[in-house]
Amino acid sequence: MLLETLLTKLAMQFTLVRCDQVPAQVITRVQVEGEAMANILQVKPCRSQLQICAQDQVVATLPDLAKDGTALLKFLTVCGTLLAQPHEADPVLPLAIAATTADFQVTLMQAAGMLGNPLGVLKLDGQKFLRVTNDCLRPDSEIGQFLASHVPAIDPEQFYQHLYLTTPEQSPTPLLLTPLSYHNDALGYLAMAITATPLMPKHLTLLPKLGQLIAHVAVAQRVIEKHLSARDQLVNLLLDSPVDATWAAQFRLQHAQLPHAAVIVQAIPTMDRDLGELRERLSYLAAPMFDQVLITLAHQKCLALISVSLKAYNSPHFHAKLAKLAAQAQCRLIVSHFYSDPSMTKPAAAVCEKAAQLDRQQAVMFCEDVAFELMLAQVQDGDTILPFFISPALQALAHYDDEMHSELVKTLQAYLAATCNQVETASALFIHPNTLRNRLQRIQELTGLDLKDAQTCFKLAASYKISAYLKAQQL
Repeated sequence: MLLETLLTKLAMQFTLVRCDQVPAQVITRVQVEGEAMANILQVKPCRSQLQICAQDQVVATLPDLAKDGTALLKFLTVCGTLLAQPHEADPVLPLAIAATTADFQVTLMQAAGMLGNPLGVLKLDGQKFLRVTNDCLRPDSEIGQFLASHVPAIDPEQFYQHLYLTTPEQSPTPLLLTPLSYHNDALGYLAMAITATPLMPKHLTLLPKLGQLIAHVAVAQRVIEKHLSARDQLVNLLLDSPVDATWAAQFRLQHAQLPHAAVIVQAIPTMDRDLGELRERLSYLAAPMFDQVLITLAHQKCLALISVSLKAYNSPHFHAKLAKLAAQAQCRLIVSHFYSDPSMTKPAAAVCEKAAQLDRQQAVMFCEDVAFELMLAQVQDGDTILPFFISPALQALAHYDDEMHSELVKTLQAYLAATCNQVETASALFIHPNTLRNRLQRIQELTGLDLKDAQTCFKLAASYKISAYLKAQQL
């Protein structure tokens, strides 16, 4: 296609700034940078724009690249469509037929040959290659060491993005990634290192097709299996094995510490997602957040053992981390009580399971916050027995409010919520302190209760809890 014609068609889809002089040149191929040759259109990322060059002469620019991180891939895709030859045979089909009997490594090598660049199967955490076709992707290579030593930068929310081009912060050598999935379960990535051949439209077309083939062959030949590491299975040890003096040694063998300050967290997917995929996501999202986290699948549940001190457990920072983790992993987190004895892991997990059955939908729920509801749930015939544990003072105040159009029930609730602090209560109700004192005095006159007595206030607060529980359970 003539360069002039190609630029005209591209200008219909992109905001191109064309140069005055355009050489009369036939273009048969488009690539990112690389050697300047006749018939090749070069695309060069430069600061916040793409430079479009023909034999090192800039013929057009695509500005505002910084506003769209996928501009380069979109531009190459359109160029490839415009330059594609009609009725081209699918090059992946012969490889797919041969893959039914060929070894996985042979199939991967042949796929790399089609692309003209090294290929690797990258784990879902983005830090380790399972199989590679070239030494440049081996664990001891520059790329391998970089990925292993850096916090994963690949956004799990973007997993099902058709194509993903890494930035220098994510890999020292550009990698073009496409997701590997099987029956909608995330497996990892097929990564092409852009080394031998410049990035061009055929890569964008072939890599996703090859990704589908590689995923099926990898599962069939057990190259990718969703299995627990020996390190993560340490959680199963605490859950299922009797207390053993060798626990500490078994943890040390896996370069972990037997936690004497921890919580167990049950993760529940909020979408129709496989627990294995959820565990993978949590593993690489949680790793940089906590000093030690071990995540396992046990008894049809996804459980994370997080080492945390008592002070940190009670800090808002820890709560914020868990909220961020739940949002990123798209799950609910049920957090056990803090415990300091490893043998308490199993009962802590059991409490999490009970808490998960409560009709609550918070993204992060701490078991200690629902301890009262958990105890109420254990009462047999609760619909008939529990109402007797509600203070009759609440009903008396409710009747008085209905008759006198007062707000004594609301006042008492606010007073108890403010831990009997009158200044905070008046502020919460937006009333004068004298008005509050008058209301509290009226409550005492009607009920005979001493609202300065800690035991009385506890009973009243418990009554409100019981009432809320019965209402929530529709009992």
